[in-house]
Amino acid sequence: MQLDPATVIFAFLAIFVLWKLRSVLGERTGYEQPPRQGVAPGSAPPESAPAQPDLRWKEFAEQGGPVWSGLDDVARAQPNFDPRAFLDGAREAYKMVVHAFSSGDEATLRSLTSDDVFGSFKAALAERAAKGETLDTSFVGFKDVKIVDASADRVGARISVRFDGEFITSTRDGNGALVEGDPAKPSDVIDVWTFGRRHDATGPNWTLLATSPNQ
Repeated sequence: MQLDPATVIFAFLAIFVLWKLRSVLGERTGYEQPPRQGVAPGSAPPESAPAQPDLRWKEFAEQGGPVWSGLDDVARAQPNFDPRAFLDGAREAYKMVVHAFSSGDEATLRSLTSDDVFGSFKAALAERAAKGETLDTSFVGFKDVKIVDASADRVGARISVRFDGEFITSTRDGNGALVEGDPAKPSDVIDVWTFGRRHDATGPNWTLLATSPNQ
């Protein structure tokens, strides 16, 4: 087949134009850096903005302190950890446990506490029953609730909370005589409770692992 001379000329021109474009623009490989915006040729690149500090625990711990570091460890081990939700749950658990202990509700105590803590509560309930005593407790309110320790290991996370609350509490014997407390006067009660949650737990609840009064 005889080629038209004009066709050959246009083909060479097309190849030449593509070659010039490639030599000027360069071949794109898919790994090029995006063009920098707002920088004039020959000018110095703008300074990068300073990194913003991580302040996610600022309402719950002193920045750079041991509690702050402990919360970092807990969040790394349990990415869905929310300190505000945790403290809200801890407040409710505290009130539920106090009420359950006062009324002798072993089922509620069992559902919220570890084996060791439940064993201690159960022994105290048995001793109270043996003496024929009754305990009446009314929760007035919290003065302060704060995290005082936090940690995580390969199995689970542990967080200790200091509860500073007010209660009206009284203990009476089998005849109704007042043995301890004052049914008309609130008293301050300070406890440090430690809660734990396994990393493989399927539910959101934390379990009461230890109690330490008057800290």
